[in-house]
Amino acid sequence: MSARPRLLVIDDNRELADNLVELFEERGFAVEVVPSAAAGLATARERGFDLAFVDVNLPDTSGHELVPALRSACPYGEVLLMTGHASIDSAIAAVRVGAFQYVVKPFNVAELVATVDRALSQVQLRAEREALSRQLAESERRYRDVVDSTGVLVFAIDRQARVVIANRRACDTLGVTAEELVGLDFFTRCLAQDGRASARSRVESVLRGHGVVEFDAPLTAKSGPRSVRWHATQAAVGAKENDARAYLTGVDVTERLELERRAAESEALAHMGTLAAGLAHEIRNPLNAAGLQLHLLGRAVDRLPDGEERAPLKNRVEIVASELKRLEHLLGDFLELARPRPIARESVDLVRLLDRVLSLHEPIATTRNIMIERKFERASARGDHDRLEQVFHNLVVNALEASSDGGTIEVTVEREEGPSPTVLASVRDTGRGIPEATLARIYEPFFTTKPAGTGLGLTIVRQIVQRHGGAVLIDSTEGRGTRVSIRLPAASP
Repeated sequence: MSARPRLLVIDDNRELADNLVELFEERGFAVEVVPSAAAGLATARERGFDLAFVDVNLPDTSGHELVPALRSACPYGEVLLMTGHASIDSAIAAVRVGAFQYVVKPFNVAELVATVDRALSQVQLRAEREALSRQLAESERRYRDVVDSTGVLVFAIDRQARVVIANRRACDTLGVTAEELVGLDFFTRCLAQDGRASARSRVESVLRGHGVVEFDAPLTAKSGPRSVRWHATQAAVGAKENDARAYLTGVDVTERLELERRAAESEALAHMGTLAAGLAHEIRNPLNAAGLQLHLLGRAVDRLPDGEERAPLKNRVEIVASELKRLEHLLGDFLELARPRPIARESVDLVRLLDRVLSLHEPIATTRNIMIERKFERASARGDHDRLEQVFHNLVVNALEASSDGGTIEVTVEREEGPSPTVLASVRDTGRGIPEATLARIYEPFFTTKPAGTGLGLTIVRQIVQRHGGAVLIDSTEGRGTRVSIRLPAASP
């Protein structure tokens, strides 16, 4: 309401209007008089009013018909209807159309002033309520902006674990809107199955008033499971116990855990490097001596006369020779992983490189009726030819070992344009695929599912590719096959 209350008089009786002006200007009102409904409505729309006196009988319409339009034009003002011919029916009609009160002419000044004071109190209360409502809405908007702009996941759930509030980060991570999420069970919709029971138990203890808890539980994000560290606390929003709700804030620690894992892996590899430097010489010397003695033993066996003992002895010599070669290969992989050599930076024709790699393995594929398909686009990567050849040898060997007889291996090369062009080379097999539990561990050193595997092949592959500034992408479905893709920086054309 303005400093001087605005009084609008809509009456064609000028003498009465002047009396009202004199009476209320003395009391601090800003009074404006108009003679018709049309003029009164135009004034209300243009300048508003706090209180309007409206004659029931106006020259262009009745006061009863004008009241709703005035209330619409100025929702916070009050309207008093004036008449010299009062009746119960007209009073009821005035109330129905939204008039504050029905005033009968001639006025009793004391009663009229009291009525105006009550009407202005109502106007002031309405204005204060509206101002408080705006302040509350603005405060809520500011707090909502803070909650929505934070990088933390924020949820509020009721005692039935239904989502009441979810901030923008939470909705974006889950790939839903707030409207779609509200009302759903938080644990079923938002958490991965393996973490639901423990999380539900902890949050229920918070709802029972047992303090604040922290726990880890994976979130079922639209991009896949995310590791989240949760903080749960209780807030009572009503007088009843059933009104208690829990507020959960979650910090996505997926990348941090991955960095910690990589740091631990790097530290382990650093220790391996130190160990490798000390053991390499000690191991290679006995290996060379064992290999030489085995060769001499094999020649001695060959000189034996044919008989029942010669064949078993020769077979044992071959088994030991095979195991020595495997041990030497393991040592080579170990040294490559622990003490990698510097990476060259040159243009490598991946089509020519892959043709060479595949030509070496095609005889084995032919004996098992495995078809190798080439889908090549001309593309060159920037890197080390020998190290990249080692990468693709590993991938093709893995594909052959995973494929059943009569399967297919598809090898593709394509150039990806963009601000930083890359080359994508993929090896896809139609074999048994990789179980999900195994897929999470395939880069761990010495982890293998092969009876004679070293568990270092893919670890070395990833290390070489990352040192090239590239990435290894694995897409596998158990029972349907695996695709391993290598993305590398493209060489300049």
